[in-house]
Amino acid sequence: MRLLHIFLALLIMASMSRAQPPVGPTTCPVPKDKCEEACNVRCSQKGHKKRCLFYCNHCCGWCQCVPPGYVGEHKDCCPCYRDWKKQTGEPKCP
Repeated sequence: MRLLHIFLALLIMASMSRAQPPVGPTTCPVPKDKCEEACNVRCSQKGHKKRCLFYCNHCCGWCQCVPPGYVGEHKDCCPCYRDWKKQTGEPKCP
């Protein structure tokens, strides 16, 4: 039983280490105090705007960048934002 607890703890720690991507160089930086502004533009044409803004602001706060344009466009300028995935493998950042 103790071995099972240790295994589960290690599994949880391993999944948490992949939960947030490393912050790397970006060509579209956004200061943390400008995330809301940049995300308002990024999510302006999204149907589920509230959810889009939540994830965009979360990603911007961590990666300190928001790609220009609307959801799904120009993600190459920010590898952290582009490569951050949900557990299901879908992109986390809009």
